[in-house]
Amino acid sequence: MNLNLATAAVFSSMVEIALCIGMLVLWTRERVRYLVFWSSGFFAFGVGALLVSLRERITDIFSILVANTSLTLSSILFYVGICLFFDRRRSWLPWMLLVLIAEVALLAHFVFVDYHTTARVYVYNTAQTLIVLATLQTLFSVIHEKKKEVNPEVVIVTSLFFAAHSVRSVGTPFFPAPQDFLASGNFQTLLAFGLMLIHIAYAQAFGNMHAAALNAELNAALTDAKIKERQKVEVLGYVSHDLRAPLATIRGYSELLLANAPKDQQGSLQMIQRSVKYQLDLINELLEYAKSELQPLAVKPVTTDLHLLLDDISEYAIALCSQQGNRFEYQVSERLPRHITVDGKRLQQVLLNLLSNAAKFTRGGSVTLSVTARPDKAGCALFFAVSDTGIGIDLNQGIDIFGAFQQMQAENGSTGLGLFISQRILSAMGGSLNVTSTSGEGTTFSFAFFAPVVDAYGTGWPIVARRQAQPRSPAQHPTIPPGSMPTDQALDELAHLALHGRLTDIERWIEIQSGTDDYAPYLDLLKSSLEQFDFSAIHMLASHRRSTDMAEIISSAPPVSSTAHAAPLSVS
Repeated sequence: MNLNLATAAVFSSMVEIALCIGMLVLWTRERVRYLVFWSSGFFAFGVGALLVSLRERITDIFSILVANTSLTLSSILFYVGICLFFDRRRSWLPWMLLVLIAEVALLAHFVFVDYHTTARVYVYNTAQTLIVLATLQTLFSVIHEKKKEVNPEVVIVTSLFFAAHSVRSVGTPFFPAPQDFLASGNFQTLLAFGLMLIHIAYAQAFGNMHAAALNAELNAALTDAKIKERQKVEVLGYVSHDLRAPLATIRGYSELLLANAPKDQQGSLQMIQRSVKYQLDLINELLEYAKSELQPLAVKPVTTDLHLLLDDISEYAIALCSQQGNRFEYQVSERLPRHITVDGKRLQQVLLNLLSNAAKFTRGGSVTLSVTARPDKAGCALFFAVSDTGIGIDLNQGIDIFGAFQQMQAENGSTGLGLFISQRILSAMGGSLNVTSTSGEGTTFSFAFFAPVVDAYGTGWPIVARRQAQPRSPAQHPTIPPGSMPTDQALDELAHLALHGRLTDIERWIEIQSGTDDYAPYLDLLKSSLEQFDFSAIHMLASHRRSTDMAEIISSAPPVSSTAHAAPLSVS
């Protein structure tokens, strides 16, 4: 096959266009400016090579002036792209443009005034050599300043580009170019193919630079994410630590009140103490996680009084169910082991999650906790189920209700973490959470796991009585004469305090209003609700105005019971 300069030019034009398209594809994905300049550089070189190959079919203006200008312009575009990539000032660009203008002028002279092919070769190579030298100077200055890591291949390829033009300048006197440049011999043809290979290497180097930039951005994003995650853990530790102080205060005051409380109030105060203890345990666990960055929700089985644990959970459930007029039933097998090896805190956490959900999505119905025990080798198999007659769940929607942040009913404002946490805990305990539900007819969540029994086996288990709690009837409130209420401004303030659960400020508000004897019946009603920590009732009372019939307020107010509503675990 007879290779000549025209053949090399045709091959070069095809390769350069392909490289241009490749850079454009990268640009469509990332939209960075330097890719546009590199793509334009390959395109300009391809156009120049194509015009050179058409020397015999087009005029000298296009085949010489425009072709050589395009070839030189491609190196300028490469330089601009490199400057943009390294965020450098394009300080050499004005000089390059002057070189390009001088090249055009000299080429025009050696075409239309003094036709001289060898002179044109010198002009073109000198222009290219100066531009490539400026590009190398920029690359070495970036390496010296260490602002960005420079891929060594781009320096090597640029150096080869410089060497190719230098070789052509040095070798042209020994291999003179004929008047018809396309008739040049093997020397010029080999150099043309060499430039094509160098441009291919340029494209690969540019692609590696772009990939390195993307990796650097990804690493920076990962580092930033780790820092933010660390900050979240620290904030979790700070908040958890500060939450212990008010809870400790509540526990202290409840102990003082319990010491002198009448019998009918002792149950409520004991419920408060159990709630505070449970919350403090969870907060201490958050602190442990924040300090040591251990995986949360670890299960630590210990000897647990199952009867006492279920009694406490039932008390919580009664308080939860009464808030929406639900009946609570505690159904248990006739015999149940008393002491088993289980993580009682985790079991309580799961059951309270399920009971809270059942009470939340049921109104005027029933919630049932069923517990069954069956002897199994050296322990027992425990079966738990929480059923309700509430709104139910449409399981045909294809939603993974056990996934994090999956809300069963978005309008209730849940976070969707309760079932996810419960499933993780049960998985660690060797069980699994199951659900059966029909929309509008209620839901049943159930699970089972094995637990070693510490004391008696099988028939020696104690007998357990079932419990049932009916919805509490509204309490009878004293009749309050119309007009015996604080001002609208004072009621607005009370509504704001109740909305945010500001117990101490509400007590201070009552003290301020107690100076007016006419407000006494209304304040007694508030104090009764405050003793039960029933902020929703306080907010409802505060939201009504003096013009409202007080009898309507009393009839619509939530019932005040003799048993405190336990502050439930935040679940969904």
